[in-house]
Amino acid sequence: MNITLVPIGLQEKEHLNNLLIKYKKELTGNLGRYKYLDSYFEEKDRYPFFIKVDGNVAGFVLVNNYSIVAKGAKSIGEFFVEQKYRKQGVGKEAAKKVFDLFPGKWEIRQLHSNPQGQIFWRKVIKEYIDDNYQEVMLNNEKWHGTAQIFKT
Repeated sequence: MNITLVPIGLQEKEHLNNLLIKYKKELTGNLGRYKYLDSYFEEKDRYPFFIKVDGNVAGFVLVNNYSIVAKGAKSIGEFFVEQKYRKQGVGKEAAKKVFDLFPGKWEIRQLHSNPQGQIFWRKVIKEYIDDNYQEVMLNNEKWHGTAQIFKT
């Protein structure tokens, strides 16, 4: 299985939007438009990628510089793997590739309402950096959930 990250161009914005709708519905039940979609094509320091498996789009990862705890850190704004590609190591491999692309300080956050995401990210980060990370619980106006802070 060949897993790659491919930058998303403006011409593929609608494909990303369709995946974001699916992602939001699964995560929150909300079908609304992702409010930061345009920002990933208009602002620097935002990086949209398709996750591809053997050339087929299997999901996406949106990287940005919006950190709450670790100022100046990279952050994963959103991360999604299609159902048929889950439990095969696709997400884990894609996450590692993202960390390799942007070496340095990272802050990864998950909502309280997303325990599966918390389990996934703890496992991936622990494996990637040999359990050398800090975890904080946030419950303020900016975020309600868990954050892992680490360096690659």
